[in-house]
Order: sequence, then C-alpha cells, then structure tokens
Amino acid sequence: MRKKNFIYFIGSILVIGLAVALSGFFMKNQPEPKQNLKDENLLYVKVDTVSTKKLHPSMKYEGRISSYETVSLAAEVSGRIMEGEVPFKEGEDFEKGDLLVRIYKEDAQAAMTSGKSNFLRTLSSILPDLKVDFPDEYQKWKNFFNAVDVKKALPALPEINSEQEQVFLASRGVLSEYYSLQQQEINLSKYNIYAPFEGAFQKVNQQVGAIASPGAALASIVRTDRLEAVVPVPPEDARWIQTGIEVKLTGNNGIVKQGRVTRVADFLDPSTQSVSVYIKYLPGGSKSFKVGEFVQATFEISREVSGFTIPREALLDAGAVYTVRDNQLRKEPVEVIRKLEDHVVLSGLENGTLVVSESLVDVSEGQEVKTR
Repeated sequence: MRKKNFIYFIGSILVIGLAVALSGFFMKNQPEPKQNLKDENLLYVKVDTVSTKKLHPSMKYEGRISSYETVSLAAEVSGRIMEGEVPFKEGEDFEKGDLLVRIYKEDAQAAMTSGKSNFLRTLSSILPDLKVDFPDEYQKWKNFFNAVDVKKALPALPEINSEQEQVFLASRGVLSEYYSLQQQEINLSKYNIYAPFEGAFQKVNQQVGAIASPGAALASIVRTDRLEAVVPVPPEDARWIQTGIEVKLTGNNGIVKQGRVTRVADFLDPSTQSVSVYIKYLPGGSKSFKVGEFVQATFEISREVSGFTIPREALLDAGAVYTVRDNQLRKEPVEVIRKLEDHVVLSGLENGTLVVSESLVDVSEGQEVKTR
C-alpha cells in the first residue's frame, strides 16, 4: 500500500513539472505584440473652428479711486493759526463754504478801521470846497460820505465826470486813500480760508496756535462729493474708449457703481507705458468707494467688430497662430483686432479653419499632430 502511494506521489510531481516546462516554452516562443510608436510620439492639440462673428466685446482693467480735486491750503498772510468751524485735524469732513482756518487778524482789522476813520476825515474836509467849486458833483460825494461805515466794506467810488474833478480829488489824497483801503480789505479777507468744496482734510502740516508765514503750507484737502477712477489702459485698447461712455466700477467688497469717462490722456505714462483713462464717479449712499480704493472698470464698447476669438495664450508673439491643415501644424499670420481680458479678437483666417487654441511648447511648423 505504501509503495502504491509513493508511485502516485512521484507521478504527480512529474506531471506538475511537465506542465510548468511546457508553459514556459510557449510563453518564450510567443511573438511580442507590435507597438504603435507613431501614435505614441504623436502630439494631440486642442483646436477651435474659425467662425467670424460681429462682436460687442467689453474690456476690464484695474484702476484706483482718486479725488477729482486736491488743494493745498497755504497762508497768504502772517499770524497765529486759529481753529475755524471744523476741527483742524486730518480726516475731518467739511461742507462747501465752511470756515476751515482763521488767522489772527484783530490788529489788521484795527488798522483798517483807523484808516477808514482817516478817510472820513479827508472826505469831510473837501465837502465845503466841492460845494463851491463843483456844485453839480457835491450831492454824490455827500451821499458817498454818508455811505462809508468803518465796520462795513467800502462802497463803490462815485463816477468822476471831469478832469478838473479828478485833479481836485487826487490833490487832496482822496483817491490814494480809497485804493489803499481797498487793498487792506482784500488783505483782510485772506485771514479766513473757506472750503471751496465738500471734502476732508487729507494732511495737516501746521497745528492750531502755530504762527503762519506767507507761503507756508497749512494743509491739503481732497474733494469727496466728486471722485474719479484713474484706469491705466494699453494704447491699443485706449483707441476704442471715447469720452462719455458709461463704465461699471466694481470694488473688492462687491460694491458696484456706474461711472462715465470724462477724458482720455493723449500721452503714455512713462512708468507703465499705458494711457490713463479718467472716469467720473459721484458717491452717494452708505456704500460708496473711498479715495485710494482699487476698483475694476468694465468698459462696454459700443463699436462693433468682426472677427473670431481665441485664448490669449494661443497667440504667438509675432502676430501669428498655429493652424492644423492635413494633420500638420502651420504657422499663419493674423491681425489682432482687440485684446480682451483673457481672449483676443482676430481676423485673417477663413471660416472653417482649425486654429490651435492652447499654448504649444517645443513644436515646429509641419509637425504631424492630432486634434482634440
């Protein structure tokens, strides 16, 4: 019995070994499948079919809100700086016509009052002579004398009707005193500085109590009731923008407002090589743009253009694109009609042409490709 089992065991070993040997023989002699090396090396490119259309494209560029007017306040007279109707501090708002700065003027006011008193004395001394020598002119000068008030502005000088009358007045010092007082009144008005518009103090250079000297910069103010966005635009796009067109302004915080192009610079900014476009914006409501805020300006161009669009990355530097003809790359020149945010509008290719719509690296004209 044991001998029989041993024979079965040896037979099983031989059968398994024979099966393994035959399997290895067949695998070794089986022909290897041929690889399609041509398909492995073939470049697949993304293409679009050219279809010329009439377009009304928009342009988007980044800009910044600035004040329509920025004014530097300077002292024209000397004296101690005194606070006006609003605190003389950076960031303080004010309305048009508010008294922003006062410069101590009591001494100048007293000098002018004294000068007017002397002028009244001069007028009173010539009235008797006028009544005798120029009886027809006496009443107007009498009325002028009565109208002069040391606490009020000078009235207009009566009309001089003859050369003799003018010589008489000049010889008595009436004209010189009158025009000297007028000059004092003008100088006295310079002691008060009023707001030319609604705005805010941007920078304050002097403090209340300091002594101002003529020509010294006191502060700079910005207008806040009328702002403008300054948007740099490439020269090739600036030619499409005209004054008067509406522009959508979008802030980083989601605020959307409407503006209008007021002017387009006719020169390039040397630092950015761009053309500055100025957009008028009138703030209003609780949500408004602030001076210095960055915004995105969307220009809706009314002028219609004809062409086809491809991504910007597909346009070659030489003003050409790759097309696919007979499964081969061809470099063909095109005319750039418009450059948009991430696309370009082109012309120069026939409808139905397959144009490559992606950036290709390390390729050559005539290279065989497959489209996708």
